[in-house]
Amino acid sequence: MDLDLLPLGWVHSVACLIALAAGAYIFGTRKGTLRHRQVGWAYLGSMVVLNVTALGVYRLGTFFFPHYLAIGCLVLIAVGWGAGRMIRRHGGWRYVHLSAMILSYYVLIGGGVNEVFLRVEALRPILTREGPQLVGMTHAVVMLVFLVLLLGWNAAEITRMVLRRRRRAAIPA
Repeated sequence: MDLDLLPLGWVHSVACLIALAAGAYIFGTRKGTLRHRQVGWAYLGSMVVLNVTALGVYRLGTFFFPHYLAIGCLVLIAVGWGAGRMIRRHGGWRYVHLSAMILSYYVLIGGGVNEVFLRVEALRPILTREGPQLVGMTHAVVMLVFLVLLLGWNAAEITRMVLRRRRRAAIPA
């Protein structure tokens, strides 16, 4: 494994690991709890650090696609954070919050896929043989998983909202 990193790369890598763990915890546990909010702050902070440091990492010596993804991810987490702050003030905050956070985690995982193919030496012969098709197929699988998560969680949230409204309407005043 090629871990020849500058100090900025190490900060970036540690922030990535924290964000991976925090995001996985958040996706796998109950939403809206105090713990969800606390781990959410850790996710937010680590995502800001990793995306800001990503802007300073220049493996090819030029500003290119991953840097634009970092900027896009910063926008996503800002939108997700803003939507999370709008609890009870706006009906659509949950969908925006869920969507932005799932998409930000997708960008994180997608960057991880690229890093694995770049840094794990055992994959280099396969990558040389199979080329961009293998990376593309891996990203397609990741994209499909996150599309299912995005649609599934939003559908579940809509279902909960409809059931809540039906219960309220069924209760005589």
